[in-house]
Amino acid sequence: MSAIFTDDSQLPDADLVTRIVNCSDHPLLGRPAAALFHQVCLASPDGFADARRFTHAHPEFSLRDCVDVFLADQLLRWSQGQGLRAELYIDVLRSRFDGSCVCESSELVCHEFALELAANRPNEAPVLDDYCARFPELIDPLRFRFGKSHSVAASPGTTSVSLPGSDRPDSVTMLDPVDSAASTRIDPDSSFDWSQLATSSPEASAPPSRLATVRPFSQLPKKVVQALERHLTEQTFEAGQPLIRQGTPGDGLFVIEAGTVEISLKVAQGQRQLLGTSTAGEIIGEMALLTDELRTADVVARDSVRTLFLPKRAFEKAVAQHPIVSRMLTLLLADRLGQQGRDALSGKVLAGYRILKRLGKGGMAIVYQAEDLASGQLVALKMMSHRLVYDARALRLFENEARVIRAFDHPSIVRMLGRFEAFRSYFLVMEFCEGVSLEEIVRSVGPLPESQFRRTLGQVAAALEYAHSRQIVHPDIKPSNIMQSASGVVKLMDFGLANPVEDLAHEDRTISGTLQYMAPEQLRGEVVDQRADLFALGCTAFRLLTGKSLIAARTVADVGQVHADWQIPNLLDQPRDIAAFIRRCLQPDPAARLVDLQEIARWADAS
Repeated sequence: MSAIFTDDSQLPDADLVTRIVNCSDHPLLGRPAAALFHQVCLASPDGFADARRFTHAHPEFSLRDCVDVFLADQLLRWSQGQGLRAELYIDVLRSRFDGSCVCESSELVCHEFALELAANRPNEAPVLDDYCARFPELIDPLRFRFGKSHSVAASPGTTSVSLPGSDRPDSVTMLDPVDSAASTRIDPDSSFDWSQLATSSPEASAPPSRLATVRPFSQLPKKVVQALERHLTEQTFEAGQPLIRQGTPGDGLFVIEAGTVEISLKVAQGQRQLLGTSTAGEIIGEMALLTDELRTADVVARDSVRTLFLPKRAFEKAVAQHPIVSRMLTLLLADRLGQQGRDALSGKVLAGYRILKRLGKGGMAIVYQAEDLASGQLVALKMMSHRLVYDARALRLFENEARVIRAFDHPSIVRMLGRFEAFRSYFLVMEFCEGVSLEEIVRSVGPLPESQFRRTLGQVAAALEYAHSRQIVHPDIKPSNIMQSASGVVKLMDFGLANPVEDLAHEDRTISGTLQYMAPEQLRGEVVDQRADLFALGCTAFRLLTGKSLIAARTVADVGQVHADWQIPNLLDQPRDIAAFIRRCLQPDPAARLVDLQEIARWADAS
């Protein structure tokens, strides 16, 4: 499960990298978290700092922040000939962010390959197949960025670089992109300036085309960019002149080469709402390439603006010939959708539902509040993140949630009302639960009073007993997955990881769930059943009752050590039946978790 720090003594000569990249001036080190880490490194005698400990010391860091720190660490270490393997960083990310970091894994692996490619002499350059063997789930991203065929070395006549600590095979049978589960992983967040890394490829030294300098087109193969450029036309606009008018048909997208535009929306009573601005290097109007609906906003030049216009018809032709173009655009949408307040889907009607506002955004999905135009009923639309729509495992989990809850009918389990496809993604229509999560309640007001605790836990237990009676394991019970309305009604949510018990025996041993609420057997990657949910229920009950987290550790190794030294809290200051219930849930041996959920469910009626 965990990566190993390797001996770096055999890595390439540092002088080669230093001549290629001036680390101190690199734009990567200007990002907030990376800059802070760089300052710590500069204060260190050897110029390095422990990136793992640094990110652990900053629990407020987002996934993007942690990745920036690790990219900076890669850059600094490789520039001194002491690079670490990408597996190390990826393991830390998976431990901290519940495994939802496939895009970021691709970014770190591609970064290592580029740095190693820059560090080695031509006859010692790394072989792409070696990286594909180490990371078979990232074969396509590696090919898209560095490869020219299904089995490509970095330069003719190169030999494989043996990196210390590798237990991967020396060769791999390359998969066809159509069949690969990772066939679309083009990371939209990677803004590392790859042009600063020299390679032996003649194409790398050629002057970039106008479109190839704009993300995300810069992520596409050269021949695809050239095909798109044949259809570009230059258009200029003076200050105050509209590029796009709200309510008109969408006929293509604009790439801004110079100047700034304002994006605004007509709202009630002739008022306008400014949504934002876009400037050189940004794309506007991309939604027109995904739908036949009318434009939903006005785009007006703030000053003199020069653009490149790509007609919709040309884009559709390029998609037919090069499917990677469509994948690129879905990842662009992942950045545009799900922003605070209004985003590109606000006000749109999809499958009879008008989207009103964004409710939340996580690693797997974006949730919108919407109105059923036929009935006026409020619903929640759960849209799978565009980053994951081509990720086979993520799609399976998303569809699994629909399959599980479609068959459920319980007052304490969120109901599914339908499903549909739109905007190159997948939507679940869910019952709208007005309220807040139990985690938000505890953070805001602290521990629940005993009467509220009993009423709440009783409803959760009833929902869990209902699922278990149908042989379904959740297995991600935690306060943030439980909503409570102002009237005290509880709804158990997020069944994306749920599975029938018989299916779990055939699952791979990938750890899924939330570390701090995992049962010991779940953390070890063993086959789990309903008793794993009972352990998580005990951790949830402890959180609601005390306001504290039973397990505060944040990594797989640290949580595993907590389990190894496990001590069940005595809760002597709590009511005897509540304390006994929690102790039974938290037994390390699943066979000892003797909990009658029906009995606990009666707390909801008695309180």
